[in-house]
Amino acid sequence: MTITDATTVSTSVEIEAPIAHAFHVFTAGIGTGWDDDKHILEAPLAEMVFEPFAGGHIIDRGTDGSECRWARVLAYEPPARVCFSWDITTKWQIETDPELTSEVEVTFAEIGPGRTRVALAHRHLDRHGEGWENMRDAVGQGWSLEPLRARIEQSRQVLGRELPVITDEAMRARLTRTASYTAAVLRVTSTFARPAADATVWEHGRRNMALVDAGLLSVVLPVADDSDVAGLGVFAASPDEVRTIMDDDPCIRAGIFSYELHPVRGFPGACLP
Repeated sequence: MTITDATTVSTSVEIEAPIAHAFHVFTAGIGTGWDDDKHILEAPLAEMVFEPFAGGHIIDRGTDGSECRWARVLAYEPPARVCFSWDITTKWQIETDPELTSEVEVTFAEIGPGRTRVALAHRHLDRHGEGWENMRDAVGQGWSLEPLRARIEQSRQVLGRELPVITDEAMRARLTRTASYTAAVLRVTSTFARPAADATVWEHGRRNMALVDAGLLSVVLPVADDSDVAGLGVFAASPDEVRTIMDDDPCIRAGIFSYELHPVRGFPGACLP
């Protein structure tokens, strides 16, 4: 943290993340980079909520259900800027007079593909009145954007693999290549019983394999748990066409399966590993 003038402290960090993602993590995920003991609730901190609009609040919620609205959202301009008030007195209580509050501005600037500079400035600290210098020194030691960088880096580690950075441009380009499909959800009915249904289910499987070979059924997934969902399928056809296909399914005709259809979009060429 740097004291840029007598009444302002600031800090900045460069993060390997697209600007929109960095903005989202700082705002929607504000509690993930916040120390659990940095609050003025009497109860332990359960969560933090950032209301994403000008006029909203940053809210601390305690484990006992108590709330502390310690900041007003003064500006919300995704993905470039957010500004909020610091409604806390020099005695670390809620300040109800807006004239006696400071403000925190956080800006986000793209400095390269998938790379963002985040800068925070806590300014007008003298508005807190007598003892404001102690407030300045306290927040000067407290503000850090390193937890934000660490949280974003941590989110890229999944099951021992490091996820690549997907830029907004790469997302937009990939989304232009999506195509329409129909997803089918099969459910067992109350008349399903084994072993009586086994022969019919076998013929259902044979027909699914034929649909795959004909290029109509792109993905077929029998469900292996004990729920009422029997299987999932993705068809390279419209919902009306898939309805015709499903109505002629052996298990549907026998009344031991029911189905629901959902129009979806996906990426041609996507496959199971």
